[in-house]
Amino acid sequence: MQRFRAALLALGLVALLAGMALGVLATQAVDERDHDLGLAGASRVTAVDDYADRARAVTLLASHSAAFANFYQAPGTRMSRIEGRTGEPDLMPRVITALTDLQNLFPDSIASASFIDRSGAENARVVGKSVMRPDELVADRTDAIFFDRAFELPYDKVYQSAPYRSESTGDWVVANAAKVNTGPGVSPAIVSFEVTLESIRLAAYSDDPDQQVRVVDLLDGRVVVDSTHPQDVDAPLGRPDDHSLRWVQTAKDGGLRTRDHMRHVVRHARRDSNVATTWAVVVSTPQLSGPWSGPLSAGPLGIAGAGVLLLCLSMAGYIRYGRSMHRAARRDELPGLFNRRAARECAETMLARERGLAVILFDLDRFKHVNDSLGHHAGDHLLTVLGQRLAEVVREPDDVVARLGGDEFVVLARGMHTEEAIAVLCERLTRAVSAPVSVDGIDVSVGASIGIALAPDHGTDYGTLLQCADIAMYDAKGRRAGWQVYRDELAGADRTGLVLDADLRRAVADGELTVHYQPIFAVAGRELTGVEALVRWEHPQRGLLMPGDFVPFAENTGAIKAVTGAVLDLVLDQVVRWREVGVDVPVAVNVSAYDVNDPGFADRVAEMLAGRGLDGTSLVVELTETALLADPDAASVVLWRLAQMGVKVAIDDFGSGYASLLYLRRFPVSVLKLDRSLVQGLTVDPTDAALVRWTIEMAHALRVTCIAEGVEDLATLEALEGLDCDQAQGYYMQVPVSAEYLALDRAVVRP
Repeated sequence: MQRFRAALLALGLVALLAGMALGVLATQAVDERDHDLGLAGASRVTAVDDYADRARAVTLLASHSAAFANFYQAPGTRMSRIEGRTGEPDLMPRVITALTDLQNLFPDSIASASFIDRSGAENARVVGKSVMRPDELVADRTDAIFFDRAFELPYDKVYQSAPYRSESTGDWVVANAAKVNTGPGVSPAIVSFEVTLESIRLAAYSDDPDQQVRVVDLLDGRVVVDSTHPQDVDAPLGRPDDHSLRWVQTAKDGGLRTRDHMRHVVRHARRDSNVATTWAVVVSTPQLSGPWSGPLSAGPLGIAGAGVLLLCLSMAGYIRYGRSMHRAARRDELPGLFNRRAARECAETMLARERGLAVILFDLDRFKHVNDSLGHHAGDHLLTVLGQRLAEVVREPDDVVARLGGDEFVVLARGMHTEEAIAVLCERLTRAVSAPVSVDGIDVSVGASIGIALAPDHGTDYGTLLQCADIAMYDAKGRRAGWQVYRDELAGADRTGLVLDADLRRAVADGELTVHYQPIFAVAGRELTGVEALVRWEHPQRGLLMPGDFVPFAENTGAIKAVTGAVLDLVLDQVVRWREVGVDVPVAVNVSAYDVNDPGFADRVAEMLAGRGLDGTSLVVELTETALLADPDAASVVLWRLAQMGVKVAIDDFGSGYASLLYLRRFPVSVLKLDRSLVQGLTVDPTDAALVRWTIEMAHALRVTCIAEGVEDLATLEALEGLDCDQAQGYYMQVPVSAEYLALDRAVVRP
């Protein structure tokens, strides 16, 4: 009888554990599906938001085109200008070109583009690729849903309408409209273009055949866009008889719901006072089904129930008590993962079995910023959520995830021998960590820097492997590489970094930094207008080093302020020598975010200028868009102080992103330097050509000098001259050279 009871107890325990294990596996499958669905929702709503933002940014650029301003400055009546009877011969062709250029940025996506007078009459309209004749233009567009709202907005604001059916094509479209900028005063017209809902559908489309993406109007619950059903011309918007997504109107952003055998995630599109649409993006996938599809399905519940019937309640209570005590000793209290002690025990057990083991160490990027900004309770919540995610994404159930302390975690993964397997696991860990976490109503995102050490290649004991993984992790963090497998040469990386930092600071003190100069020329007359200073390091062992070899390192260590100070001393001394021989040209010096965010930087520049008897007009400070965005408030104070001294401010690499448009009026910008990637594509890429032309026209409208960088051939220089670009520099004109070889008394542009 005793053996029978023991057998029943053993069978009951096995059945219960089997049911629990199957339930955990089913839970992990459900959670992983929900996690992937959440990532898909975030990806699709970002695609829709980015498409809308791009449409508004392009509309804003178009509204600054000089072609529209010239139309109103030409003599004669509006109709005589439209019909070409007065004004320059190319007056209307330039207007048409400004409208048709939109097709280059939104190919096959624009139903029509219009240039509409404040009276409501159309000055020009392009439908697809067809230009409407003067007698086909609509005499009154004041009833257009975007007309009044666009005129109400200030300059540099774009109104994006709700969907409507285009009178030109019958397509369902969303209109983007902005006032034409002709200078101070009342705008005489607006520029608008209609983006088809079909193009928005393509932007929201998912390549996953199991996923259906729909855009829902939160005002009435109607489906506006369905990724699996193209919008038919002249068909009603959405499906008026389909009420299956009415529940989305009350769903929270990021919320998950199961309805009609489908699993859905809801993500709200970005909202703005200048946007008439209130949309949500719903991504749906088939719901898991079957007896093993979830922890409460028939399979796991049936097996676990059978086990419970066989177990003695007292024995079950004893087991639960023992497990809870054991768990408390080996678990981290906050995220519920293994702690440092348990991680060591698990690693030593795995290593004793002589199996391949990967020690994957990582810490969180920007975690300190969350703690400082939102408080330690927010950091604790973030660690708890990330700990749960990490436990769900490991490859196998016997892989170990532990928190070592602070924001540092370790994963012990068995059987890791190849770079491919390591890359797959690191990508999963990175996705789990970087997905947004809602903290106090704010979506917070952090990153991870990962270091990997493999046994037995990098060590046979846990302490050695953890040290190697730590070295690899800090290498990945320093290079922003995401993850890095340990290599023997990394062991000396910390020492090498200390030596390089010491060498650089010694180089500043010993005068090893030097400056080369590249001249800047007027595009029209080819005369010299300025010089850009470029720092070099004459290293005693490594020879002449370019800025890319040491400036990023100097920014990471804080030595960049000393480098900038040394360069300013060299440059201003050279300006004094040039003035002594009768040469007076402004010199541009590149500065970093660390410089312009320092409140004392402007005062130091003022002291340097005053000590040499120079005024601010002899100096131009160049900085990138990234430097402006690092701390806009601090940078604004410093740059306005420099501007008051007469120092000009130049934005370098302009055109690599749209963010600079938002800051042109906030900062005292005098010069825009066109990014070389746009300039070098000017003669071969219609999109680059349109962006270059609009940027030059916008700069002129804002009374800002435009300089093209990277001019490497005569064709590019002549194209820039045709676009009225102000100045240019590049290897075609002259390469950077030391001051003694720089020809300042004559232009050196080749014929």
